[in-house]
Amino acid sequence: MPITGIILTGGQSKRMGSDKALLQLEGKTLLKRAVDLCTGLCDEILISSNNPEHQVEGIQRIDDEIADCGPIGGIFSCLKHSASDWNFVLSVDAPFVQPDFIQFLKNKTDQFDAIVPVHDGKKEPLIAMYHKNALPQIEAQIKAENYKLHFLLQELNTNFVDATEWLVRYPELFRNLNAPEDLLY
Repeated sequence: MPITGIILTGGQSKRMGSDKALLQLEGKTLLKRAVDLCTGLCDEILISSNNPEHQVEGIQRIDDEIADCGPIGGIFSCLKHSASDWNFVLSVDAPFVQPDFIQFLKNKTDQFDAIVPVHDGKKEPLIAMYHKNALPQIEAQIKAENYKLHFLLQELNTNFVDATEWLVRYPELFRNLNAPEDLLY
């Protein structure tokens, strides 16, 4: 099954104080880490960003079609440009996602519109799979100025998959880097 990797680099990085996509971790920017993760697993990679500094050679950068609506806007714009029915969405500030976890999500698609991992009562909609069938509902949510992914997932045919066992193997799997102290181990 072909998939497109959608890397969300937007956000204002207010808590971090600088552009998260361009932060270095273990000698690579978070954007480069995300691109490397998706390369080989995805048939196409799209970068959701309005920032020309996020351009990566050979990868299409997609500006938000609708400004100031958060991650839902980036997902919407990229799904419209995606060549694949299924799309793996990854927030650039989640640098510890593993290739076998992406494969796990890919294997859970069946007849759903979204595949979202859950653990400890938390949903991870920015490390998830979305089908292009979700586009009309995403557009409706944006038009209603209802930008929270939580509400979108309630409207879609979402497969919430338990990822608790994955955290045993990869304790950092869902760790986000939001503030300077998050860069410290």
